[in-house]
Amino acid sequence: MSKFSLALACVVLAFGALSAQEAISHNSLFAVGDLSAKWTYRAETHFVRGDFVKQSRQLILRPALIYKLSKSFRLSGGLSYLYNASYEGGPFNTNEEINFWEQIDFSHQVGPIRFSHWLRHEQRQRESGYAERLRIRSRADAFLFEVNNTPVDLVAFNEHFVLTQGFKWQKMDQNWTFIGVQFPVNKHFIARTGYRYVALNREISGQHLHTIHSWLIYRFL
Repeated sequence: MSKFSLALACVVLAFGALSAQEAISHNSLFAVGDLSAKWTYRAETHFVRGDFVKQSRQLILRPALIYKLSKSFRLSGGLSYLYNASYEGGPFNTNEEINFWEQIDFSHQVGPIRFSHWLRHEQRQRESGYAERLRIRSRADAFLFEVNNTPVDLVAFNEHFVLTQGFKWQKMDQNWTFIGVQFPVNKHFIARTGYRYVALNREISGQHLHTIHSWLIYRFL
Protein backbone atom coordinates (compact mmCIF):
# COMPACT_ATOMS: atom_id res chain seq x y z
CA MET A 1 0.00 0.00 0.00
CA SER A 2 1.42 3.40 -1.01
CA LYS A 3 1.55 6.31 1.43
CA PHE A 4 -1.14 8.18 -0.51
CA SER A 5 -3.33 5.04 -0.51
CA LEU A 6 -2.80 4.80 3.24
CA ALA A 7 -3.85 8.42 3.68
CA LEU A 8 -6.96 7.85 1.60
CA ALA A 9 -7.81 4.64 3.48
CA CYS A 10 -7.58 6.43 6.84
CA VAL A 11 -9.91 9.18 5.67
CA VAL A 12 -12.41 6.67 4.22
CA LEU A 13 -12.38 4.66 7.46
CA ALA A 14 -12.96 7.82 9.48
CA PHE A 15 -15.90 8.78 7.29
CA GLY A 16 -17.29 5.27 7.53
CA ALA A 17 -17.10 5.26 11.31
CA LEU A 18 -18.57 8.74 11.69
CA SER A 19 -20.60 9.18 8.52
CA ALA A 20 -23.28 11.16 10.32
CA GLN A 21 -20.82 13.62 11.81
CA GLU A 22 -19.32 16.78 10.39
CA ALA A 23 -15.93 16.67 8.69
CA ILE A 24 -13.35 19.41 9.31
CA SER A 25 -10.32 19.90 7.08
CA HIS A 26 -7.38 21.65 8.78
CA ASN A 27 -4.61 22.45 6.29
CA SER A 28 -1.40 23.82 7.77
CA LEU A 29 1.82 25.26 6.37
CA PHE A 30 4.89 25.56 8.62
CA ALA A 31 8.17 27.34 7.90
CA VAL A 32 10.69 26.50 10.62
CA GLY A 33 14.37 27.39 10.85
CA ASP A 34 17.23 27.78 13.32
CA LEU A 35 18.56 31.25 14.06
CA SER A 36 21.21 29.93 16.47
CA ALA A 37 21.82 26.94 18.75
CA LYS A 38 19.11 28.23 21.11
CA TRP A 39 16.76 30.30 18.92
CA THR A 40 14.30 29.06 16.28
CA TYR A 41 11.67 30.85 14.21
CA ARG A 42 8.36 29.36 13.12
CA ALA A 43 5.68 30.77 10.80
CA GLU A 44 2.33 28.98 10.68
CA THR A 45 -0.59 29.34 8.29
CA HIS A 46 -3.80 27.40 8.92
CA PHE A 47 -6.79 27.08 6.59
CA VAL A 48 -9.77 25.47 8.34
CA ARG A 49 -12.79 24.41 6.32
CA GLY A 50 -16.08 22.76 7.28
CA ASP A 51 -18.04 20.05 5.51
CA PHE A 52 -14.55 18.72 4.77
CA VAL A 53 -13.64 21.39 2.17
CA LYS A 54 -16.85 23.15 1.14
CA GLN A 55 -17.30 25.69 3.93
CA SER A 56 -14.80 28.35 4.95
CA ARG A 57 -14.28 28.36 8.73
CA GLN A 58 -11.05 30.03 9.78
CA LEU A 59 -7.75 31.50 8.61
CA ILE A 60 -4.87 31.72 11.11
CA LEU A 61 -1.48 33.38 10.61
CA ARG A 62 0.95 32.82 13.50
CA PRO A 63 4.64 33.88 13.43
CA ALA A 64 6.68 32.97 16.52
CA LEU A 65 10.13 32.87 18.09
CA ILE A 66 11.21 29.85 20.16
CA TYR A 67 13.97 29.66 22.78
CA LYS A 68 15.32 26.27 23.82
CA LEU A 69 15.90 26.17 27.57
CA SER A 70 16.90 22.49 27.62
CA LYS A 71 16.20 19.24 25.81
CA SER A 72 12.75 19.12 27.44
CA PHE A 73 11.75 22.77 27.96
CA ARG A 74 11.12 25.58 25.46
CA LEU A 75 9.79 29.14 25.70
CA SER A 76 8.03 30.79 22.78
CA GLY A 77 6.04 33.86 21.92
CA GLY A 78 4.45 35.57 18.97
CA LEU A 79 1.23 36.92 17.57
CA SER A 80 -1.77 35.40 15.85
CA TYR A 81 -4.11 36.86 13.26
CA LEU A 82 -7.45 35.04 13.01
CA TYR A 83 -10.25 35.52 10.52
CA ASN A 84 -13.28 33.60 11.78
CA ALA A 85 -16.23 32.78 9.59
CA SER A 86 -19.62 31.79 11.01
CA TYR A 87 -19.42 28.32 12.51
CA GLU A 88 -19.98 26.13 15.58
CA GLY A 89 -23.60 27.23 15.91
CA GLY A 90 -22.67 30.89 16.22
CA PRO A 91 -24.31 33.95 14.65
CA PHE A 92 -24.16 34.44 10.90
CA ASN A 93 -21.36 36.97 10.77
CA THR A 94 -17.59 37.03 10.64
CA ASN A 95 -14.98 38.54 12.91
CA GLU A 96 -11.25 39.17 13.14
CA GLU A 97 -8.83 38.86 16.03
CA ILE A 98 -5.20 39.72 16.73
CA ASN A 99 -3.66 38.23 19.84
CA PHE A 100 -0.24 38.24 21.44
CA TRP A 101 0.80 35.10 23.29
CA GLU A 102 3.52 33.56 25.46
CA GLN A 103 4.02 29.82 25.85
CA ILE A 104 6.05 27.21 27.73
CA ASP A 105 6.49 23.68 26.35
CA PHE A 106 7.55 20.51 28.13
CA SER A 107 8.17 17.10 26.52
CA HIS A 108 9.15 13.71 27.92
CA GLN A 109 8.85 9.99 27.18
CA VAL A 110 7.47 7.12 29.25
CA GLY A 111 8.32 3.78 27.65
CA PRO A 112 7.08 3.84 24.04
CA ILE A 113 4.79 6.86 24.59
CA ARG A 114 5.99 10.37 23.79
CA PHE A 115 4.30 13.15 25.77
CA SER A 116 4.25 16.89 25.12
CA HIS A 117 2.50 19.62 27.08
CA TRP A 118 2.17 23.37 26.65
CA LEU A 119 0.63 26.33 28.42
CA ARG A 120 -0.18 29.43 26.34
CA HIS A 121 -1.38 32.84 27.59
CA GLU A 122 -3.21 34.91 24.97
CA GLN A 123 -3.96 38.64 25.05
CA ARG A 124 -6.79 38.91 22.54
CA GLN A 125 -7.71 42.06 20.61
CA ARG A 126 -11.16 41.22 19.27
CA GLU A 127 -13.93 43.19 17.59
CA SER A 128 -16.01 42.62 20.73
CA GLY A 129 -13.22 44.02 22.93
CA TYR A 130 -10.12 42.94 24.84
CA ALA A 131 -9.98 39.49 26.46
CA GLU A 132 -7.42 37.08 27.89
CA ARG A 133 -7.29 33.31 27.69
CA LEU A 134 -5.18 30.37 28.83
CA ARG A 135 -4.79 27.33 26.58
CA ILE A 136 -3.50 24.12 28.17
CA ARG A 137 -2.70 21.14 25.94
CA SER A 138 -1.40 17.65 26.69
CA ARG A 139 -0.59 15.24 23.86
CA ALA A 140 0.55 11.61 23.61
CA ASP A 141 2.08 9.90 20.56
CA ALA A 142 2.84 6.18 20.22
CA PHE A 143 3.96 3.98 17.32
CA LEU A 144 1.23 1.64 16.05
CA PHE A 145 2.57 -0.21 13.00
CA GLU A 146 4.47 0.24 9.75
CA VAL A 147 3.27 0.03 6.15
CA ASN A 148 5.91 -0.08 3.40
CA ASN A 149 8.49 1.50 5.74
CA THR A 150 5.97 4.21 6.71
CA PRO A 151 5.43 4.49 10.49
CA VAL A 152 1.85 5.07 11.59
CA ASP A 153 1.45 6.68 15.02
CA LEU A 154 -1.48 6.93 17.38
CA VAL A 155 -2.06 10.57 18.38
CA ALA A 156 -4.26 11.76 21.24
CA PHE A 157 -4.57 15.19 22.85
CA ASN A 158 -6.74 17.28 25.08
CA GLU A 159 -6.78 21.08 25.02
CA HIS A 160 -8.53 23.20 27.65
CA PHE A 161 -9.38 26.88 26.98
CA VAL A 162 -9.92 29.05 30.05
CA LEU A 163 -11.02 32.70 30.10
CA THR A 164 -8.94 34.80 32.50
CA GLN A 165 -8.70 38.40 33.70
CA GLY A 166 -5.21 39.28 34.87
CA PHE A 167 -4.24 36.30 37.00
CA LYS A 168 -7.86 35.50 37.89
CA TRP A 169 -9.36 32.31 36.47
CA GLN A 170 -12.89 33.13 35.23
CA LYS A 171 -14.49 30.18 33.42
CA MET A 172 -13.95 27.42 30.91
CA ASP A 173 -14.39 28.59 27.32
CA GLN A 174 -14.10 25.29 25.45
CA ASN A 175 -12.40 21.89 25.50
CA TRP A 176 -11.08 19.72 22.66
CA THR A 177 -10.33 16.00 22.74
CA PHE A 178 -8.81 14.25 19.71
CA ILE A 179 -7.74 10.70 18.93
CA GLY A 180 -6.48 9.56 15.56
CA VAL A 181 -3.54 8.44 13.46
CA GLN A 182 -0.62 10.31 11.90
CA PHE A 183 2.02 9.36 9.36
CA PRO A 184 4.46 11.01 6.95
CA VAL A 185 3.46 11.11 3.29
CA ASN A 186 6.96 12.27 2.33
CA LYS A 187 9.73 14.35 3.92
CA HIS A 188 7.56 17.49 3.79
CA PHE A 189 3.95 16.31 4.21
CA ILE A 190 2.36 14.81 7.34
CA ALA A 191 -1.21 13.46 7.31
CA ARG A 192 -3.35 13.19 10.45
CA THR A 193 -6.99 12.18 10.76
CA GLY A 194 -9.34 11.08 13.51
CA TYR A 195 -12.22 11.94 15.81
CA ARG A 196 -12.48 15.25 17.68
CA TYR A 197 -14.98 16.08 20.39
CA VAL A 198 -15.54 19.75 21.28
CA ALA A 199 -17.41 21.08 24.30
CA LEU A 200 -18.31 24.78 24.17
CA ASN A 201 -19.29 26.79 27.24
CA ARG A 202 -21.35 29.33 25.31
CA GLU A 203 -24.98 30.37 24.99
CA ILE A 204 -25.31 29.02 21.46
CA SER A 205 -26.57 25.87 19.79
CA GLY A 206 -24.15 23.05 19.02
CA GLN A 207 -22.40 23.16 22.38
CA HIS A 208 -21.13 19.60 21.97
CA LEU A 209 -19.57 18.85 18.58
CA HIS A 210 -18.55 15.47 17.20
CA THR A 211 -16.34 15.86 14.13
CA ILE A 212 -13.98 14.07 11.82
CA HIS A 213 -10.89 16.27 11.88
CA SER A 214 -8.13 15.84 9.29
CA TRP A 215 -4.85 17.74 9.03
CA LEU A 216 -2.54 17.93 6.04
CA ILE A 217 0.64 19.51 7.41
CA TYR A 218 3.40 20.82 5.15
CA ARG A 219 6.82 21.75 6.48
CA PHE A 220 8.97 23.90 4.24
CA LEU A 221 12.21 23.06 6.07
